[in-house]
Amino acid sequence: MGRLWICICSISLLVVSLGQAIVEDGLLTNGDFETPPSTGFPTGTSSGDGVASIPGWDMNGTVELIESGQKQGGMILIVPEGRHAARLGNDAGLSQPVALEAGSTYSVTFSAARTCAQLESLNVSVGSSSQSVDLQTVYNVEGWDPYAWAFVAPSSGPDGPRLAFRNPGMEDDPTCGPVIDSVAIKKLFAPDKPKDNAVVNGDFEEGPWMFRNASLGVLLPTNLDSETSSLPGWTVESIRAVRYIDSNHYSVPGGKRAVELLSGKEGILSQMVETTPEKRYNLTFSVGSAGDSCQEPLAVMAFAGDQAENVHYAPEGNMTYQTANLTFTARAERTRVAFYSVYYNTRSDDRSSLCGPVVDDVRVWAVSGSPGCGWRGLWMVVVLVLMTL
Repeated sequence: MGRLWICICSISLLVVSLGQAIVEDGLLTNGDFETPPSTGFPTGTSSGDGVASIPGWDMNGTVELIESGQKQGGMILIVPEGRHAARLGNDAGLSQPVALEAGSTYSVTFSAARTCAQLESLNVSVGSSSQSVDLQTVYNVEGWDPYAWAFVAPSSGPDGPRLAFRNPGMEDDPTCGPVIDSVAIKKLFAPDKPKDNAVVNGDFEEGPWMFRNASLGVLLPTNLDSETSSLPGWTVESIRAVRYIDSNHYSVPGGKRAVELLSGKEGILSQMVETTPEKRYNLTFSVGSAGDSCQEPLAVMAFAGDQAENVHYAPEGNMTYQTANLTFTARAERTRVAFYSVYYNTRSDDRSSLCGPVVDDVRVWAVSGSPGCGWRGLWMVVVLVLMTL
């Protein structure tokens, strides 16, 4: 009887788990829009003609499936990756139910492009959490960028929460509208804070989903809430984005991930770290070149409490990075650590794509003893006294 009861419970748990299968990290269902509708991909359609359905997605308003090479007037529409992407007309939207673990933090990665010279934005939301992303063409010459946005999963109803993209309808021309592609999701985990480091995720190894074949990194737009950041522990507190990069396509000082600072003071990366008032600390970090043909000089402005330091990138020998240090005295129980690029750098190969210095391996730890006399100094005093006896 006992074994039968255990068997019944196990089957029940299995049924529950199957009915509430949590979404896996990676590409969402037809997140690349390469699965054809039941009637096949549209062919020979004029710009502005919507489709009746897109597998895996629910639509609202006019949504187009565009193909690589498709033209609108004399302009070729941009498909970020693969052969197909979705374009949202004015006030149009796409949504997909996603099974999430309530209370957990997730990050959505998606590629987006604009199709007109006018300002275009894309609103992304899950439940009551949302953010509008301004689509700009200053970060590279490809005409599109990967973006990341984070949220805390809400309590789900019978159908679960929905991930939604919407065109807020800012364009005067109804044939304009943002293009989206390569939609993926990743559950984020806040790394444990090391005993000898007050910085959370100082090596930037925990972050949004990155596709292996994506060579543009992932842009992290403005986000002032470190609790719902695609880069756990960190905030982007400026009007421009910073770029999350990987070691497969960029030079990274340590590990597999780092952050490239863009747009001078318009791209600030910061974190509030726990400190003890009136105690001295060291802030150390790596400054490097991403290896993306960024024009020098490269320099980082680093802040820790009321101290600041301008660090110019000048590595020795064949090194692609250098270590910088800043000593400060904490004035409160939480101290702001921040970085931004001193210059507005662009790439030398196209002279328009924004780039900048790389920051990695950020550490803050207490300086033991006092500036004048620590344990080593006290020991020397004892030795000198004994020698005089």
